[in-house]
Amino acid sequence: MKTSITDVALAAAVTPAVVSRVLNGDPTLKVRAATRERVLAAALELDYTPSHAARALRRSRSNALGLAVHDMANPVYGEIIAGAQKAATDAGYVLLLADIEALARGDEAFRGVLHGGAIDGLLLQRAGTAADQKIVRAAKARVPTVLLNDRSTTLPSVALDDAAGTDLATQHLIELGHTRIGHLTVGGTSRSSARVRGWRAALTRAGLAADPDRLVDGGHTVSLGHDGMAAMLAGVPAAHRPTAFVVGNVLAAIGALTAVRAAGLSVPDDLSLVALHHVVFAEHVTPPLTTVTMPLRELGSAAVTLLLQRLDADADGEQARGLVVRDPAPSLVVRGSSAPPRSR
Repeated sequence: MKTSITDVALAAAVTPAVVSRVLNGDPTLKVRAATRERVLAAALELDYTPSHAARALRRSRSNALGLAVHDMANPVYGEIIAGAQKAATDAGYVLLLADIEALARGDEAFRGVLHGGAIDGLLLQRAGTAADQKIVRAAKARVPTVLLNDRSTTLPSVALDDAAGTDLATQHLIELGHTRIGHLTVGGTSRSSARVRGWRAALTRAGLAADPDRLVDGGHTVSLGHDGMAAMLAGVPAAHRPTAFVVGNVLAAIGALTAVRAAGLSVPDDLSLVALHHVVFAEHVTPPLTTVTMPLRELGSAAVTLLLQRLDADADGEQARGLVVRDPAPSLVVRGSSAPPRSR
């Protein structure tokens, strides 16, 4: 049975009127911070959803959108944010940024934003964690929500053609003469699955083995990329190692590069690397990284456009799902980290 405002009031030991005023951010309401927190926590725990009609009567547009990501310092997210920021500004909206992990720790301000009407809609960049599930559950019932750089069967989403990106990277390595090509995955999301599909498709076309033992979890950070590559180098005899890797994230590629050096090996003499996504520092490491440029800014822009369409449609009808940004297509930028395999 659907949770009512009375249920929330009973759980928080307040009246329904107090619940209503807390959830709508009534600035004239004078209650203790602990009471406000208790109401917000109860509404979240019970997954209370005010009706769209009632909510529309209670408040007008704030002309603000939220965008929550896992790592504000990640330069890949920075490109996505730049595209989203421009699209929001062009449409007359302010874009507010937040860190998903901080929000999931029970941040009262976030619950107040959701319930109080400070944002009209939310963009979420998931990473396959429990924090993602908590934030999605809290947000989707209260404001129109679009998943960013992801594919979903339950929520509107906008994604990149990640399979095309890793296919292009793998094909480049095949053309250089590599036959044992691994993939350092990002793990845990639909993005990872798509990137594995692209890697496998290119190898299959060339009649090469898409050996699952050559799939190594590298995550989406420098440290995880380092650890994944270091474990592979330590655990696989040199005669059986891949001679090249497609890396699912440019930050993980930096970590992988460091691990190769720490093992006394050379990129690209002993191991070639090609990373998905181009960011400005990729050309300034040693050796400069061969990368696949993906339409990150266009992704951010498309996500805002979809979210605004949901707002205009009142978010009650059937929603577009699985939008994929393919223009411009992935493009290869060849630098010093990829070369023909060394003769053995």
